[in-house]
Amino acid sequence: MKQEKKQEKPDNISELVRFIIEKGGDATMIPAKDIVTAEWVRQKCLYGCNGFGRRFSCPPYTPTPAETRKVLKEYKTAILIKFLGDVGETTPERLVSREMTTYVQEVMYELEEMAFSAGFYKAFGYTGHQCGLCTHCTAKDDGAELTDCLNRRKMRPSMEAAGIDVYATCASVGWDLEILSCTKVDGGSVLDSPMTTVTLLLIE
Repeated sequence: MKQEKKQEKPDNISELVRFIIEKGGDATMIPAKDIVTAEWVRQKCLYGCNGFGRRFSCPPYTPTPAETRKVLKEYKTAILIKFLGDVGETTPERLVSREMTTYVQEVMYELEEMAFSAGFYKAFGYTGHQCGLCTHCTAKDDGAELTDCLNRRKMRPSMEAAGIDVYATCASVGWDLEILSCTKVDGGSVLDSPMTTVTLLLIE
């Protein structure tokens, strides 16, 4: 009796990459050992971002760089993903549209679900930007805890929020990210060039 041939995982990965491209992104495989973490990344969140503590996808609710390093040691393969530009309209008060933050969150959730169904039961995604799934995040409320998140099934931390050095990680696969510059205008700032959003899916 012939044994039924099992579908090879590389074909499943191709399906995941095809899905990313259909969603307007670009993707490349990356060994998990080449994903760079650093303590300074979390420090930037603490002192350089007004989102600190205002979203459950941001520190102090997210894994520390040390915790992320431990997790990465349990994986061999990942998919690095990038989206160029914004899917919504930006304003001087908001450099990245709410539509974009929600879009990458939804795409990564669906991608992670697809990977799990394809046999990659360890699949876990890191998104970009602050979470945009809820208009009001209960992380802002007094005494908030991660279990108060209304969208824990979909919500994932950004790469930066988990202590991943996005610039160094992208450089390891030949993606050179430029530091964005802004021009100040009435009511805020506008980007001088399209923003690149980088996300990550741990596979196995």
